[in-house]
Amino acid sequence: MKRLTLIITTVFSLLFILYSFLFAYNANEVVQVTVQQETQESMRDTVHSVERITKNLTAEDVVNNSSAWFDAQQEIMNTLNPMERVSIYDANHKEVLSFGNKLLANIPFTEAGKQALDKNLSFTEFENEEDMTTYEYTGLIKNKNHQPIASIRVLRNVNDITEAQNRLLIVSVGGSVVMVLILLAILSYYFKKIAQPIYSISDVVGRLSKSDYSIRYNQLGVAEIDELGDDINDLASNLSRQDIQISMQEERLQLLMDYLVVGVLMIDKKHRIKVANKAAYSIFDLDDNVINHKYEEVLTGYRLLQMIETCYSTKENVNDEVYLYYPKELILDVNILYVPKKANVSGISEQVVVLAYDITEIRRLEKVRSDFIANASHELKTPVTALKGFTETLLDGALEDEDTAREFVEIMNREANRLGFLINDILDLAKIEQDQLGHRSETVQLNRVIAEVVHSLEIPASENRVKVHYDNDLEAGIRFTTEEMRLKQILTNLINNAIKYNKAEGGQVWISSTVTEDDKYVVIAIRDNGLGIPDEDIPRIFERFYRVDKTRSTASGGTGLGLSIVRNLVASMSGKIDVVSELNEGSTFTVYLPKNDKNLLETEADASLSADSE
Repeated sequence: MKRLTLIITTVFSLLFILYSFLFAYNANEVVQVTVQQETQESMRDTVHSVERITKNLTAEDVVNNSSAWFDAQQEIMNTLNPMERVSIYDANHKEVLSFGNKLLANIPFTEAGKQALDKNLSFTEFENEEDMTTYEYTGLIKNKNHQPIASIRVLRNVNDITEAQNRLLIVSVGGSVVMVLILLAILSYYFKKIAQPIYSISDVVGRLSKSDYSIRYNQLGVAEIDELGDDINDLASNLSRQDIQISMQEERLQLLMDYLVVGVLMIDKKHRIKVANKAAYSIFDLDDNVINHKYEEVLTGYRLLQMIETCYSTKENVNDEVYLYYPKELILDVNILYVPKKANVSGISEQVVVLAYDITEIRRLEKVRSDFIANASHELKTPVTALKGFTETLLDGALEDEDTAREFVEIMNREANRLGFLINDILDLAKIEQDQLGHRSETVQLNRVIAEVVHSLEIPASENRVKVHYDNDLEAGIRFTTEEMRLKQILTNLINNAIKYNKAEGGQVWISSTVTEDDKYVVIAIRDNGLGIPDEDIPRIFERFYRVDKTRSTASGGTGLGLSIVRNLVASMSGKIDVVSELNEGSTFTVYLPKNDKNLLETEADASLSADSE
């Protein structure tokens, strides 16, 4: 009981001493703050008076010392508080006006005051060389348009209240000093044994609350508190492990979201987007940051918006294919998932999750595949039907008529050849696409290759009355490293097409070659003055079995696979092909193939070494 009484007495004594000190301290603070506030208010009134007088001026008036500024100076000096020193500086920090208390004329700027000249008004308190408290008020003064016209500095000494403050402090605290000395010895023991461990635990808990899980409590010899400290250390270790696990899970989730090809949007019950991954930004062509924007403001597509609204209203999942036409045409497989609020999870309300998968390319490939199957079936069926028909006719008695039989056999031979060409083209195209033909690069003289291809096509050119123009100067031609057999196949298809789909009279084909300015690509252009290609057909001419003029293409004996083979051959050689065409004016097919100078030099060097060795 005595111990408890001693503790209670000590506590009350401390409270008394503390109250006495706080009373004196607060009284001094109140006096000082009151004086400071009154001084600030007076200095602020001075600045407001100056701003009121100069509200119609501009910075140029001050710099140029205009008549309006001269009149304003007179009015400003008439409103001066004699205890203050006012200095005004133009935009170049040149003093243009200084008047008032002469005792403050030579006081230099404080660092804070100097920095505040170009900012909003700033108040600074400092001791001058005469150990007097001085207040400095600096900043910009602005006109009625809120435009800075000059900087102002107001100085004022404060009446010395230090002595009165000291007396009040001595009277208040002096009576408590004796009690403090008596109680100090008693309290020091309790402070060291009890207060210090508590402070240490408090510091540990405080840093844990700020996610600093590396902090630990060090035992200080107070059993009960040390046990609590051990529990806190265990808690810190567990929190550290959980924090690492949470960070890893967040990183994995973010990585997963970033690399998902499915666009993901999470929308809260207020229709605000809370989560959006990279795929969603790309698919929906979103701005840089749509988080916390309503989905109605950033998403387009009536059907998409309708599906989200349906999910909200019915609280059921919705799935459908959505066609977007702006800013780009897309076909999306969209799933809208309703996520209800969970009772045991706080801070998360009901959500709607939008999953959008871009199936545009899948649908396009499905259509291409469907078209290919239909076209291939038709192309294969046509010659087979013809063969079957003529065979049946011959078997029914046409064999007896020698002329008719011969005509039928010739037709059957053409159809059989056409069927063979078609099958070979299909097989070649499959091998090219699967890269089964193999690669064999060699040094090629381009004009020689062109001449050989043109020579092989002289008969169809003559039959179609088409004249082929090309540079047959072998010495001046381009030499580069490429795959000659593939190059010949490309040129044969393109030149043959230019011959077949040309004018009935006066058809011409021009073949030219050059090298790009950066010397990286050989450019081969095949131009004709033939039928041309409609604009709407150009994007599809490289598709398998696609024909611009079905009747003419079939009559010409083509399989519809030539340009598709050309495109795949060019791609297999790391090149590209472009086409420009105008209906009834002609077409130009341009092939770009890598020049491969390094390979050419190595080949020539090897050939030179071989010649030397011989």
